[in-house]
Amino acid sequence: MRSRRVRAATAGIGAAALAAAVSGTVLPTASAAAPARQQPPGCETDCEKVFDLSLPYDVRFTGWRDDSAPGGRSVLAYYIGDELHDSRELPDRGVQDAECGWDGDAQRCAVTYYTGAHSTGALSALLTADRGIEETDSVRGGAPGATLRQLDGNGRPDVALRQSTYDPNYADAPKYWETYLEFEGKFVRTGCGAPEQQPSPAPTEPLYGSCAYY
Repeated sequence: MRSRRVRAATAGIGAAALAAAVSGTVLPTASAAAPARQQPPGCETDCEKVFDLSLPYDVRFTGWRDDSAPGGRSVLAYYIGDELHDSRELPDRGVQDAECGWDGDAQRCAVTYYTGAHSTGALSALLTADRGIEETDSVRGGAPGATLRQLDGNGRPDVALRQSTYDPNYADAPKYWETYLEFEGKFVRTGCGAPEQQPSPAPTEPLYGSCAYY
């Protein structure tokens, strides 16, 4: 499981930028927001804050996970200033990590999660002041290791997933990586790497090999 991370932007923000954040208008400056203290609905107790991203215009995007719930349960929260603006529950998904980048005048974020002992995945979410958190896509791998990557240089997070050939069985089967590029809110698979018995680091560039392993 990856450690908690807090990313903080460093530029200042004035009253005009705060008004822009509420209206959805984008200005070319960023800020370090104050810590978001209000826990989202569904996470009043038993939740741990797993990630906390500080985004431009006094916005924070946080992920909370309840490890006491069987199968995992998480809540994503979107704050403007120190106020909770929107939240989204993720039943049966335990969030792990997140990254964001510009998508037009909004923030496009990717969040990794696990769904059990073997399965991990990632979702794509758009953050806007008028519509809150919109989940637009999700992909899942059949082995641990979902990783966020910058694969195409557009500033938005892409995804590498670990899969299993399931041959002869899950425990003994070779595993392989597959990569996905984010495009207009969807994850588009580019290809796969070769199956391997020993684990290897997540790819740092798109894969284009065959995915016909199972």
